[in-house]
Amino acid sequence: MNKTFIRALLLSGVVASLSGCSYFEINKLEDPNFPTLASVSSNATKQQMDFLASGTFSDMRTNGDGIVWYHQLTGIIGREVYVLANSDGRYVTNPLGTAPFDNNNFLSGRYFTTYSSARRTARILVASANNTSSITEEQKNGYIGLGKTAEAYAMLVLSDLQYENGLRVEVTNEQKPGKIQPYPVVLAAIKTLLSDGDAALAKAGTTLAFPVPSGFAAGTAGASFNTVAGFRQYNRALAARLAIRSNNYADALAAITAAGSFFSNDALPVTAGPRFNYSATAGDAVNPLFQAPNAALSVTTVAHPTFRTDIRTGDTRINKIAARTTRLSRQGLSSNDDVVLYPTQTSPIPVIKREELLLIAAEANANTSNLPLAITQINKVGTAYGLPAYTGPITVAAVMEEILYQRRYSLFFEGQRWVDLRRLNKLDKLNVPGTSLPEKLSTGQQTIVLKQLPIPFQEIAWDQANPQ
Repeated sequence: MNKTFIRALLLSGVVASLSGCSYFEINKLEDPNFPTLASVSSNATKQQMDFLASGTFSDMRTNGDGIVWYHQLTGIIGREVYVLANSDGRYVTNPLGTAPFDNNNFLSGRYFTTYSSARRTARILVASANNTSSITEEQKNGYIGLGKTAEAYAMLVLSDLQYENGLRVEVTNEQKPGKIQPYPVVLAAIKTLLSDGDAALAKAGTTLAFPVPSGFAAGTAGASFNTVAGFRQYNRALAARLAIRSNNYADALAAITAAGSFFSNDALPVTAGPRFNYSATAGDAVNPLFQAPNAALSVTTVAHPTFRTDIRTGDTRINKIAARTTRLSRQGLSSNDDVVLYPTQTSPIPVIKREELLLIAAEANANTSNLPLAITQINKVGTAYGLPAYTGPITVAAVMEEILYQRRYSLFFEGQRWVDLRRLNKLDKLNVPGTSLPEKLSTGQQTIVLKQLPIPFQEIAWDQANPQ
């Protein structure tokens, strides 16, 4: 996935600087070596459309930058990991709440910038597909399906981090965007994007006209998402994830049914699913979450101690962490364990996995009077990791506790635990057992559990400078 595609797309577009946050800053630089936005806005060639599609995939992956902040911030707040720096205490003080979260620093800005840029790229792709005669109608619908799905993915990440702060939904005119909308409105807009993307893909024939990254083409053990049918399964999987953000179990079950064999094919491993792929090839990016064992970098990610203490005997997901030879202690926190999800710098990062769909289905069935089916779906996940079948109480509360356990370990450091506990009003599970608060630093400072990240400064400044 070559980054030059993104440069070609966005030099004249709306791209915030790394120090800023806004979706709406204008980059006025012009580079004669790359085409301008105007050149693809009207009657783009098929080759340009393919570059746009590659750029959309690359920006959905956020070129290795935004995905770091997404996983780290959700992981820190959800007590999955600690990110410990030699000298910059903000990795601790901001997300763990021992100091006010600055809304104008790299932690509050860079994820917002990169995923907003991903939105912008996806919208350029859709607009260009609608304004060219160089592709067939089926091909046009494929590009639109990709663009709508990619923007929905980026908005879902942003809404997970901003939560009740909301997001801008109407951004067609960058110089006159709509106001920030409440969380339910944002979720409804994401649902519409996914539905519109799926509807476009339904009219795209059988073959996608653009190159698809290997992480979508290969999948795992036969699950591929590089055809129209396969990409629609990915779209519907995201719709299922979206549905449980508001605990909408009817929508979740409908989306999972539409995901077809990605969900229902028990011959697939539970880890099957599309992935963001990385390489050391010039112009591409290596996995930004890779970290060598026993590293003591200037910024080092380690596992939260409760990952090891809370896991059940025999659960093979313990292999997601590994004991360090030397305990790492910084900023008043410490850990004996590394995160070893990604063994090399070219290891792929999962986007959404079959086990997540199984557990979404289990949650939906448990809450819609089908506990036996929910338990069957839970067992498909648990037994894959060496655990015995569930034998606990057959009640909604007990089964939900089992689902949360399975989600915690199956989706470790994938941006889900904090969101799960928040949407189910169970953030108190992050408290130290027997207390009403989470851990303290070794300095005695009390951490807290944040509900959401602050609205980035430049989003606020924009509205102040442009009252409507």
